[in-house]
Amino acid sequence: MKVLVIKDDKPGHYNQTEGLVLYLKEMSNDLEVEYIQIEIKSKLTRKILRFLLNTFPKLFTQNSLKYLSFFYKNYSIPKNIPDLIISTGGNTSNLNAWFAKIYKCKNILNGALRGLKEELFTNITTVIDLGYKNQIILDVAPNTITKEKLLEKSNEFLKLNNLDINQKYYTLLIGGNGAGYKYDNKFYDDLINFVKKISKDKNIKWLITTSRRTPLEIENKLEKMLKEYYSYFVAYNKKEEKILLPFFGLSEAIFVTEESSSMISEAISSSKKVFTIGNEYSDADENYKSILKKFELNNQIIRIKNFSLHDNRHEFNNKNINCEFRNFIKKEFR
Repeated sequence: MKVLVIKDDKPGHYNQTEGLVLYLKEMSNDLEVEYIQIEIKSKLTRKILRFLLNTFPKLFTQNSLKYLSFFYKNYSIPKNIPDLIISTGGNTSNLNAWFAKIYKCKNILNGALRGLKEELFTNITTVIDLGYKNQIILDVAPNTITKEKLLEKSNEFLKLNNLDINQKYYTLLIGGNGAGYKYDNKFYDDLINFVKKISKDKNIKWLITTSRRTPLEIENKLEKMLKEYYSYFVAYNKKEEKILLPFFGLSEAIFVTEESSSMISEAISSSKKVFTIGNEYSDADENYKSILKKFELNNQIIRIKNFSLHDNRHEFNNKNINCEFRNFIKKEFR
């Protein structure tokens, strides 16, 4: 089967699309994957294209390819005729539908439609019920985490950085303002005190990474104030490192600031204990609240309130993630 993956410039989107590709590879040994990178011209042209796709879908024939440059700064034409097109995010969704019309193939959009008609896609993968007739509801956002990768990367990381294999580790993923969350200086001061307390109470060392959302001054403060309590610290704004897999593989528990559903989904997929950290000043939209509530009701996360941790006797349900979707694509796309 020939699969076309349409990518934008957002790593989080690409990682989710790669998760879908990974599920497809589990069912097929002869999968041929082609990637194209795109960049929209503007939000206005994206809206125009969305209107045309919704209103005049029959216009999108082979002849319509000559108009691609009106809507996209960067793009390329597929070298092979695809059997299936996959993409994530609003900037890729229009072209996903466009190419599916031209090549008369199946297509999957990962994420919300953002105004496009559901009929333009074979299936839409979502984490919550968005009311689409052809939606497939996943346990968590798709990603490329597997037990084998966690083991391999954690062993490599231990040797490379001379970490103590007998030490107990926790991971801390620190984000920043986003998805309706705003973190002030008090929040980060409380986070520092929380990390210190857990270290002492649980006799653990931390594996910590910040992210592109973390303010530089906060990053510097965390790195300095927590020096005695971590074994490894990634200051994202100074030097980005791909450390999620080894961090997850080495850790017994993962703590994540609450504004990033992708980081939370990846943590859940590691099959470890997952704790999210938010604050009372959050103003997340209803869909995001629904995602967190779903994770909580499914016993996939514990949401920490006021930096008070009570995880005794809690049974996490983080095994066989997205198993139902894997079974679905084996039937539908074989």
